[in-house]
Amino acid sequence: MMRMLLVSPKLPYPPHDGGRIASWNLSRCLRHNGYVTDLICFASDQSMAHTYSTELSCVFESVHTIERDIERQYPLDLIHALSTGTSYFLRKFRTTGFEEKLRQVLVHNRFEVTLIESAYMGVYLPVLTELAERAGRIILRLQNVEYEILERLAAQARRGLYRALLRREARLFREHELSLVRQVGDVRAITERDAQILSRESGAPIGVLDPFIDLDEYSPAAADQIEPYSLTCIGNMGWLPNRNGILWFCETVWPRVARAFPTARLYVVGKSPPTAVRRLASQRVVVTGHVDDARPYFHRSQLLIVPLMEGSGVRIKILTALAMGKRVLSTAVGAEGIDYPGLEIKETPEEWFAAIERVFQQPPKVDEEAAAYARARFDWRRELILS
Repeated sequence: MMRMLLVSPKLPYPPHDGGRIASWNLSRCLRHNGYVTDLICFASDQSMAHTYSTELSCVFESVHTIERDIERQYPLDLIHALSTGTSYFLRKFRTTGFEEKLRQVLVHNRFEVTLIESAYMGVYLPVLTELAERAGRIILRLQNVEYEILERLAAQARRGLYRALLRREARLFREHELSLVRQVGDVRAITERDAQILSRESGAPIGVLDPFIDLDEYSPAAADQIEPYSLTCIGNMGWLPNRNGILWFCETVWPRVARAFPTARLYVVGKSPPTAVRRLASQRVVVTGHVDDARPYFHRSQLLIVPLMEGSGVRIKILTALAMGKRVLSTAVGAEGIDYPGLEIKETPEEWFAAIERVFQQPPKVDEEAAAYARARFDWRRELILS
């Protein structure tokens, strides 16, 4: 048994979004392979760890949470960052409460490995370095190349001031992320593509730690459960790339699909839809907001769409869709890091419509090859040794 400390930005349970799904199944995989893991993380509500104590205790030896909703914006932190020439996101994730709790955990425990999850939590590397005898070997696991997301958002931003702020943040966070990669001796990206980018930019060797999914939870349903002429877009709609993507699709592709297929329906599934996304709702466009279980929407869709123009890492929703035998249409950005040849990857509205038309002209079916690909690559119960 190896004792490990996981330093994570979010409480990984319930696993309702891609980041939490990735974190939760990595933690389960570690437990499956004999790691005794203690967790320290932010939580939007301190009571969440108690609410889900039964589920969390199956995976973690102990759970320490610091109350802070990292998905909301903090104007005072932005003002401070602008006035001091520092990164807003580093200011947002660096809190006195978290540092104090981390020190307490390290003082009262000794770990053989500390796994830092995400570049955001790299702000606590100085504490871990200071208490290195207690923290043990440090591993940095990156779900995305975070500065790449910011650079892409800046390139797409229409408002001049907002674009300038994003460019500033991308530059500052790039400096932080690459410096962090150089300082930590063991860095694991989530895809080979991300590893190559980070290695090229930092000059440091980068490993790969694939994502994991639950193949019992995400398994194919019968073809007769599929709703003909249905499209589904799933994701946290409060995340800017998801919001931008579905707005692009509904502006440039959906009107043509709706005219060509009078019974077609679009399901926009995910928490925190902003006003612009809620306004998409109509008789044929369903905007659900938060759902406790997205699997029924996966099952019913004839085609999962991933219209992302910005992003990095890997889309967990694509992996879960493949595990469920679904057809997937994505942009190249959305499909990055996934080498399944059956993905439909298109860029222009014309290409997207043509791809949807081809799928809708075929009877709904389960893609068994996609499910087999996911089973072979991403089962959380596989062997994992962090050596």
